[in-house]
Amino acid sequence: MLLIALLGVLLGFITYKIIYYFNPFSPKATLSWILAFIIGTARQHALHRHFTFLFKTHYWKSLYRAYILDFGVLILSSLFNWFLTEILKVPHILAWGCCLLLTALIDLILLKYYVFEDKTALKS
Repeated sequence: MLLIALLGVLLGFITYKIIYYFNPFSPKATLSWILAFIIGTARQHALHRHFTFLFKTHYWKSLYRAYILDFGVLILSSLFNWFLTEILKVPHILAWGCCLLLTALIDLILLKYYVFEDKTALKS
């Protein structure tokens, strides 16, 4: 799980930097965070599905759950990113890292129990 998480961080950072570089809209850091987050949800779902969790729920069902879970995280982390970059004037890379930590804490707690849950274990 840690290796997949680290791979996701690296790919997420690259995705964010590319989006940030080409993004002409303001607030640049927050909009780049949002787009990279949406892309990252699908990427991390696929990585965790194939390499982390042994029980495989239906692909589209678990992807739907991932987006439902991450919708709230996206709202919270986007507001946090905006506050850091626009109000506190934190450099966008540092704000990206802070938002990543926030999302990681939330996702680690809920990912296994909501997105990739094993319903057969509950029936035993």
